[in-house]
Amino acid sequence: MRHADVIIAGGGVIGLFCGWMLARSGVRALVVDSGGPAATNAAAGMLAPSFERSLHGGGDALAAFSAQSLQRWKEIAPLLRESGGVDIDFDDSGVLCVAMDDTEAAIFQADADKCDPLDRAQVLDLEPALSSSARCGWMARGNGQVDPRRVRLALRRAIGAAGGAVRLGRRVNSIESGKAHAVVLENGERLHAEQIVIATGARLGGLGDLPADATFPIKGEALAVARSGAAPTRVVITGKAYLCPKADGRVVVGATEIAGDRSLNVDERRLRDLRAAAEAAFPALDGAEEIERWAGLRPATKDGAPIIGPAPSSPGVLYALGHYRNGILLAPATADAIVALVATGRAGSDIAAFSPARFNELGVS
Repeated sequence: MRHADVIIAGGGVIGLFCGWMLARSGVRALVVDSGGPAATNAAAGMLAPSFERSLHGGGDALAAFSAQSLQRWKEIAPLLRESGGVDIDFDDSGVLCVAMDDTEAAIFQADADKCDPLDRAQVLDLEPALSSSARCGWMARGNGQVDPRRVRLALRRAIGAAGGAVRLGRRVNSIESGKAHAVVLENGERLHAEQIVIATGARLGGLGDLPADATFPIKGEALAVARSGAAPTRVVITGKAYLCPKADGRVVVGATEIAGDRSLNVDERRLRDLRAAAEAAFPALDGAEEIERWAGLRPATKDGAPIIGPAPSSPGVLYALGHYRNGILLAPATADAIVALVATGRAGSDIAAFSPARFNELGVS
């Protein structure tokens, strides 16, 4: 597909979700996916807006958008599984936040206004393998997780099934906009479209008209150990680690946050601390086989909110990036917003706070 209605630059979960939803709406959508490392593959896949607001920023608008996107996941997960032919390990049985000491209890209380408070006995009743030193907890019913790697594979297949296309193994180097639009690939090839969506995560320099540092990477490291009978049965968050049990037999343990490091190397000491925190919460994981370890780059913004909407001075160019820790969670609602923008040219009120124009109007740079 050399000419499309919409070209999406970026093959992470945001770009792929946009491509799928556009294709489903009848738009000829082409996703340009370099096939390289993406924040999607490094993510744990939590769908847990109930424990993100005060800890990680973004304000009321992001909280509402997160809740909206969680609901969309519940509606669309079965369709993605059917369309992509892949079990995406969708689980909405709830997320348990556990305080292991009084300090953690005070911090988590700030995020727990819409969660069910639990005393120690109730926490242990839900997760019997938890350490008996757990103090208390909160249950976010309806929160959950997916497997991001399976989601990415399912989306690639679903795009094709819906009439769109994915161009693998090529990176978008620049964008030409004007009366006509084109993306220029690293090999010099030009692909033309009526509109272009920039969904490149933390890599923005040279694409569109925002400052190069409008998004920037925050490194995160994680590991996975073999799941045992005494492992958590759902996503469990503590003050020092989160644990996500996957259907394929892994328990994903994460994650660090390191600014100013763009490498994908992992640090032995930091991973050792993560594992120690997981074992403190679930002692039976002591000695569990380590399956893998990895690092990824989260696409952050200085105000903690994503960038979704039309480019300030480039008609026909749209942004969908900067989702930081919550790209998996926010993908369906972001894709809905992009579909509406492509169809009407107008941004809905639900994404007003995420406008790219704020980087000029408010001096965010």
